[in-house]
Amino acid sequence: MATQNQNFKSVARQTPKASLNQMMGWFKNNKNAPSYSNRYTVQFSSPIIFGGAGANNAEKKVAYYSGKTFALESGDNANLLNFYASTVALPSRQVTTSSITNIGSAYNYATSSTFSQIQIDFLLPRSHATRNIFERWIQIMSSDANQYTDYYDNYVCPSLKIFKWERGGGNNIPYTQKFLDKIKSLGIKLENVPQYKMDQLVGIYDLRNVFPFNIGSLSLTNDTASTLNLSVGFYYERYRFYADDKFEDFPLGTRRTAFTGDPTSEWLDPSQAVYKEPIPADTSGESQTAVK
Repeated sequence: MATQNQNFKSVARQTPKASLNQMMGWFKNNKNAPSYSNRYTVQFSSPIIFGGAGANNAEKKVAYYSGKTFALESGDNANLLNFYASTVALPSRQVTTSSITNIGSAYNYATSSTFSQIQIDFLLPRSHATRNIFERWIQIMSSDANQYTDYYDNYVCPSLKIFKWERGGGNNIPYTQKFLDKIKSLGIKLENVPQYKMDQLVGIYDLRNVFPFNIGSLSLTNDTASTLNLSVGFYYERYRFYADDKFEDFPLGTRRTAFTGDPTSEWLDPSQAVYKEPIPADTSGESQTAVK
């Protein structure tokens, strides 16, 4: 027979209340405000076949193109792959599991982690240069002329970075001298002029060894004119996500793995980190501080 929970009222008094005013005051803080989907930057690094880092410096590493025609880090190519990246599917991570059944209910335990592919939709320029980049990339990876495949290290993009920004929160936008002269001529005091802020960098997705595996189809029509969008699917080995240091922490005794921007920099998970001197047990009642 069910009995009434005598502690229900006391539990209710200790439970956080869902106050609308409290919630509104909480998320008005800059760090707790909702994130928006339309502030991001996409940055590719050139694979070796396009003359990227390491080309012609070691055995089996050959650049098929020289110069800047297919350089992905600079010039029009960098702008096409960044400004015209209309939709970006951020990477995801899954944990593979296995199960154990002894007596009673079965339970799962982690065995490994896997990564899915990503997709980026590009607004196509009238030159179709974006399509040409990925056509040449895949053609060199696995040519349909001889059915040979190039070496893996040659055709992968060493690092694809997706920078996530949020509105405001960054450094103050400096006033130009022309602007200062103008408000002075209008008799406006500088302290009465709103101070706007730059966008704030809040996260970096760093994908390693990326290559395209699918170029989506395009549809042409005689109906009302519209822009062409090219969908490209990418595979990658793994990725790291970097947040602001004030929202990050590191296991005791480990080396920090901060973002450096160098596609050749070593990656260390906390479980792979190089340990410093052993940290003695904390007997003072105060928390230990990680070695960074």
